Amino acid sequence: MLVVRGAIKDYDWGITDGLAQWAGEHTGGPQAELWFGVHPGGPSPLVDADGDETGEVLADKFDIAAIPLLVKILAAARPLSVQVHPQLAVAAAGWQAQQVPGAPRVLSDPFEKTEMLIALKPFEAFAGWRDRVQVVAVLKELTGAQEAIARLEADDLAGAISALLAIGTNERISALEAATRAAGLPAAEVAAYSTVAENYPNDPGALVIVLLDYLILAAGEAVYVPAGVPHSYIRGIGLEVMTSSDNVIRLGLTSKPVFVDRAVAALCPDLDPQVVRSVYGDILWPVNSPFVVRMLTEGSERIPMGAYRILLLIEGTARVVSDAAEITLRPGTAAVMAADDPEARVEADGLVAIVQSTER
Repeated sequence: MLVVRGAIKDYDWGITDGLAQWAGEHTGGPQAELWFGVHPGGPSPLVDADGDETGEVLADKFDIAAIPLLVKILAAARPLSVQVHPQLAVAAAGWQAQQVPGAPRVLSDPFEKTEMLIALKPFEAFAGWRDRVQVVAVLKELTGAQEAIARLEADDLAGAISALLAIGTNERISALEAATRAAGLPAAEVAAYSTVAENYPNDPGALVIVLLDYLILAAGEAVYVPAGVPHSYIRGIGLEVMTSSDNVIRLGLTSKPVFVDRAVAALCPDLDPQVVRSVYGDILWPVNSPFVVRMLTEGSERIPMGAYRILLLIEGTARVVSDAAEITLRPGTAAVMAADDPEARVEADGLVAIVQSTER
C-alpha cells in the first residue's frame, strides 16, 4: 500500500485556486485537475507519513497494467471542449497510425477512455444527444441552419455536425441564448447555452452544443460517459474516475487542436450516458463499467484484494488498515493498493472515495 498526492493541471478553464484544499497550495491561477494514477501525462507523486513528497512517482512502482484507472478531482470555471473519447479499437488503430513520421498527434495513448463524473458540488454538463425535436426547434430559430436541419431529418449526424460548424459565426453564436429561449428550453438550459456563447463567441463548436443534452448533478449524483459519447462539462467541482487514458478528440470550444473528422469517426450514436441520481454512500456501478465507486461518509468498509483499489480522501479524516500497513489520510491524499496487496479496511469520518477496478 502506497500513499500519493495528485498531480496538478493548470488548464485555463480551471477555477482560480479551485483545488487548493486538495493540492495543498494556492497558486493564484486556475487549478483544473488533480490526477491520481500512473498516466505519463501526470503521474502521482508519492508522499510519506507526514504528507511530504518523496521524490518518486507512482509510475516508478507500477505500470498501467497494475494501475488501470485514473482518478481526478476536477474544478471547472467555464465550459470544457466539446469532445469524444475513442473506444479501444479506434484508439489502438489511431495510435498506431500516428507513429508514422509527420502524422498529426491526435491521441495521447493507445487506450480507451471511459469515465464517470461524481459531483462534489452542483455540476452542469452537456452529455449525449438531445431529443431531435428539441434540436430542430432551436435550429429553426437560427438563420442559415436549414442544411443542418435537413441533415438531421435524413439521420445524417455527421453531416449535421459539419453543417453547424460551417455556419458557426459570431452572429449566430451570440443568438444561441435567444434561440434556445424561443424554442422553449428551461431557464437553466438557456443559461448554459448563454455561458457557452459568452466564453466562446467565435468558436464554431458552440453550435454543435445544440445537439447535446443538458444535465445538472447535485452533490453525490453521477454521470457515466462511455467512450464514444460526446460531452462538454460546463462548470462545477467533481470527482472523475476513468480508465487510464488521456485520449480526447475535440470538436470545438478550445484553443487546442480540433480534429472534426476523427471526432465524428469516434462517435457511437447508439450509446447514451447513464445518469445516476445517487447520494453519498450508494454504490455506483453503471452497466458495463470497468470500475465501481462508493463515496463513504462515515463508518468502515472492507476493501477486498484481487483488483486495483484507490481510496481518496475528499474531506474529514480516514484511516486505512491492512496486514501490511496502517495509514492516516489527509484531504487530497490517496491510499493505492495493487491487486495482490492484502485486503484492507477503511474507517472514515468525512468523505472518502473508494474506487475499485472490476477487472481482475
